Amino acid sequence: MAKNTSIWLAGLSSIALISGAALAQTTPGQKMDEAAAHSDAAADQASQALKDAASATGQAAENTGEAVVDAAGDAATATGNAVENAATATGNAVDNAAEATADMANEATSEMAEAPAEGTPVEGQIFQQDENTFLASTLLDASIINATGDSIGDVDDLVITADGQVTGVVVGVGGFLGVGEKLVALEMNRLNIQFDDDGDLVFSINETEEALENAPAFVTSDELERERERAAATATTPAPAAQ
Repeated sequence: MAKNTSIWLAGLSSIALISGAALAQTTPGQKMDEAAAHSDAAADQASQALKDAASATGQAAENTGEAVVDAAGDAATATGNAVENAATATGNAVDNAAEATADMANEATSEMAEAPAEGTPVEGQIFQQDENTFLASTLLDASIINATGDSIGDVDDLVITADGQVTGVVVGVGGFLGVGEKLVALEMNRLNIQFDDDGDLVFSINETEEALENAPAFVTSDELERERERAAATATTPAPAAQ
């Protein structure tokens, strides 16, 4: 047993000597190479880490730029929509204000027409002239013009029915300063009411002055009555006795 133990210890000693010899054989140059290799590996790792960090930083900057652009675009769109909505609201407010003003003016005009300034109104009274009506004084002496705008006569009188409807005008044509003038009556539906460059009311008709001068003259009811009286007087007058 002691012998075997001695042999085992001797073996360990031999192994230790061999290992020491092997370690003793590693030269300083080899140690420097190994250190350089380790240094290069560390440098490569550091370089790769810097590259990874730079790539991450670039990606983050790119993402940040895109986010800023998107945010700016959204802000511009929102601003444009807000401006458009504000303009629409302003336009609607102006239109509503104009309509309200017109309505108020119409109501005020209507109230003025319905309520007299003073006095006690009677049934059927007209307080003011409507814009779609004309006074007889305006129609009388109004010029009659043809299609080319030339004056071919003037209004001497109006033809009015028993229920107050104006059915025609009596036009004076020809003559000089009323002397030798011929009266021709025309129905209202043959005439158009308009205003000349001076703002005066005129009647226009698609006829010539010559055509009116050659037309039959207008006969009034008074003239018809006088004709009947003359005819009656002639009929009742006895013939002279024969000599």
